[in-house]
Amino acid sequence: MLAGWWLAIAGLPIYTQPLPAAPELPAVVAVASRQVPLRRPCYRLACRDAEWTAGVSRQRIWSPKAPGVRPRTVAQPLVKLPDRRLAPLHSPFSSREFVRSGGNHVKWDTRYGLEAIRSPETSLRLEFGTGVRIEPYTDFGTAAMGPIATGQVQLSQELGSRASFTQEVQVETGRENTFLRQTLAFDYELFPQWTLRSDFELRHDTLGNGGRGSTDTEGSVKLRRAF
Repeated sequence: MLAGWWLAIAGLPIYTQPLPAAPELPAVVAVASRQVPLRRPCYRLACRDAEWTAGVSRQRIWSPKAPGVRPRTVAQPLVKLPDRRLAPLHSPFSSREFVRSGGNHVKWDTRYGLEAIRSPETSLRLEFGTGVRIEPYTDFGTAAMGPIATGQVQLSQELGSRASFTQEVQVETGRENTFLRQTLAFDYELFPQWTLRSDFELRHDTLGNGGRGSTDTEGSVKLRRAF
C-alpha cells in the first residue's frame, strides 16, 4: 500500500501507463493491489529473497496403464527379506550339578551332587548332604535319631565291549556312630542274552561290637538271562 502512494506522489509522471503484467489497470492501481510485485526478477536456482511457499506435492510424470507397473515418480519399496526362524538350541546332556531334597519316615535330607566325569566309558558322581534321621539303622543309617551328614560316590567304568565295573560308597555320620556301605559289581556278557554278574558288599558300623566297630561282608555270583 505504501508503495502505491509513493508512486502516486513521486513517480506519477513516469508510471502513468499500465504495466505489461496488468494492462487493464493503471500502474499505481496494479502495484497497490499487489498484482504487480516490485521484487526484482531472479534467474537463479535458489533466490535469497524467496518467500515461504507451501509444499508442492510430487506429481507423476508418467502414469502406467498396465497392471503391476509402478509410476516413475514412486520410489521402489525396500525388499523385505524372508523371516528366518531361529532354531532353538538344545543339548541332550543334563547339567553336571544338581540339588535334591526330600524325605520319608526314615530320614529327611538335602543333597548336592556333582558329576565330575561324564563320558561313554567312565562316569563319576559325588554327593554330599545333611539332614535329620528319624528311624535308626534303617536303609544303612546311623544308630540314633538326630542330625546327620551324608556322602556318596558312584563310579562306573566300561571295560571293553563286553565287561563293565561299578562301585558305590555310602557314608552316614550321626550323633552316635558312622555307618559305611560299599558295593562292587562286575558284569560280563557271555552271549547276547546271557550275562555273568558278580558283586561284593561291605558294611562297617563304628558302634558295633561294643563300640570297637564291626564289619560285615557279602558276595554273590549270578547268571542272568534276558528274554
